[in-house]
Amino acid sequence: MPKLVLKSHGAVIKEIPLDKSRLTIGRKPDNDIVLDDQAASGHHARVIQIQSVFFIEDAGSSNGTFANGKRTDRKQLVHGDQITIGQHALLYQEDNTASVVPPPKQSFDADKTVVMTPALQRELLKAQGGKAAGAAQAKKVVVILQTVSGSTDQKEYKLSGPVAIIGSQDSAAIKLTGWFAPKRAALLNRQGGGYAVAPSEEGKKILVNGTTIQGSMALKEGDLIEVAGVTLQYSTKEE
Repeated sequence: MPKLVLKSHGAVIKEIPLDKSRLTIGRKPDNDIVLDDQAASGHHARVIQIQSVFFIEDAGSSNGTFANGKRTDRKQLVHGDQITIGQHALLYQEDNTASVVPPPKQSFDADKTVVMTPALQRELLKAQGGKAAGAAQAKKVVVILQTVSGSTDQKEYKLSGPVAIIGSQDSAAIKLTGWFAPKRAALLNRQGGGYAVAPSEEGKKILVNGTTIQGSMALKEGDLIEVAGVTLQYSTKEE
């Protein structure tokens, strides 16, 4: 399950699982995530889920909501995105990533403001650094789609987010460039360490290894996807 990791001044306060379709953030106590921060509005922002995709939306705040350092009204969240509200940061993580929560000996009350002394902050940051170093040593599996035939804007694509669109629209991860290319030809949804392909609402026919699929189908090494006049080959590699 995806989650948000709440931080203040670089130190982790708690993790919030995204187990509901709407989660509110702000200074008032009726929010799902309450921020003791004068820079935060009473109802500052919200995280919403549309199908399997999560978005951060500003709720008309005074000081703005920032994603990866840029002010935003709405942004689709992908693994590693950092949302900044005042002095607090919320790191979006997918469920297949290592936890960055400090050791259990540090106990926090989610309903109270956490006072970070210099000694406590150093200890927490040291613990996080050790976990990050261990994660860096592990090999990362990267999913790749390679254009075999047809008109696309690249020959090879690396997939990382929870959802990837195949189509001609600007936000498509695999962008089709033919004259009559549909805006949303197909959807790729993350499943575990890989992806499944499914038709979009436009209902374009999709073939995997020459066979028309009905609904979603998990992809495996070497599969050939044919849609809207384009053929793509699915593969993985370690980095």
